Order: sequence, then C-alpha cells, then structure tokens
Amino acid sequence: MKQIVIGWGMRLFFGWSHWLYRLRPPWRGKLRGVDHLTLPCGDLKVAEEFYVGLLGARVIMRVDEPFLTRMGRPADEIAKGIHLSLGFAGGPRLDLFRSDEGQPPAHAGHPHCALWVSPRHVLEWKRTLEACGVPTDGPRQLGPRGQASLYFNDPFGNHLEIVTLGYTPEVTLGAPDVTRLGYSWRSP
Repeated sequence: MKQIVIGWGMRLFFGWSHWLYRLRPPWRGKLRGVDHLTLPCGDLKVAEEFYVGLLGARVIMRVDEPFLTRMGRPADEIAKGIHLSLGFAGGPRLDLFRSDEGQPPAHAGHPHCALWVSPRHVLEWKRTLEACGVPTDGPRQLGPRGQASLYFNDPFGNHLEIVTLGYTPEVTLGAPDVTRLGYSWRSP
C-alpha cells in the first residue's frame, strides 16, 4: 500500500511542478514542453512493426520523399528527412528517422526513451516483449519505493524503458545490465 501512495504522490508532485513552471514569471515566451523526440532506425518498416505492432503506438504522419519534395526540401536533404511520426497516449511525439547510425553504445544506459504504464501492466509488458523475442531486464527499482522499470531495446539498439510508480511486487534494486538486451528482430 505504501508503494501505491508514494506512486500517486510522485505523480502529483510532477503535475504540481508543471503547473508551477507555467505560473512562474515571465509568462511570455516560455517553453511549453517537449514537442518530439527522435530515434534512428535502419528500416522504417521494421520500426513500424515494432513500435506500432508491438508497442501500440499510432502513426501520426509518414514523412516520405514525395512529402518532403512538396514541402520544398532540397533534393540533397530529402533522404535525411524520411521518417515516421508516432504517438502514444500522451507525451511528446516520437519521430523515427531512417538512419543506420546514432544509437547509443550497447553498454551505456543513456540515452534512452522511457514510456509510462500503470503498475498493473508492467509484468504484462515483460511477458509480451519476451514472447516476441525481445530480451528484458527488470522490473528494477532505481527511484523511490514503488517505482519500477523494465528495460529493453528496439530492433536497432535504441534503449527503451517502461516505467511506473506505485508498483507493489518485489523488485531488484539497482541499474540494469543493458549489454544483455541485444537481439535479432523477427516479426511477430
């Protein structure tokens, strides 16, 4: 029960912090929030299978060569701009760019993209990911009591985390071993 109370307390604290930022002067010209994050993905079809098919994101926009041409992008920049814009239930947009470079080193825990779920769904995600051949590490606790994180990679080596607050089952304390999260993607 204590973990649930701490989880709700942390969510309230984060919400309160956002409101304090909005109410604090100066009111004009203030940054409103994170609009989007980008991740490099070697194959956008595979990226869509993973992020939409497995993780449940929705495609907001497909930015392809004809689209970029209509937008007036120079021909020599078009290949660098091809991407998928994805959305989840909330938070910033996630843009997946066609690129074979830019992923974090396999041994580094950062950078990573964290996705929030309710506490009752953490183990469900662990089972779903592992059933699709995606190795996971966790749930682990790196924050306050009741915080739990599940770590995994996308098919391109980008580090991802599913995080929750208010988690009551036992968890391992400490950082994940991200070197064990590599795999070869196979479509489910």
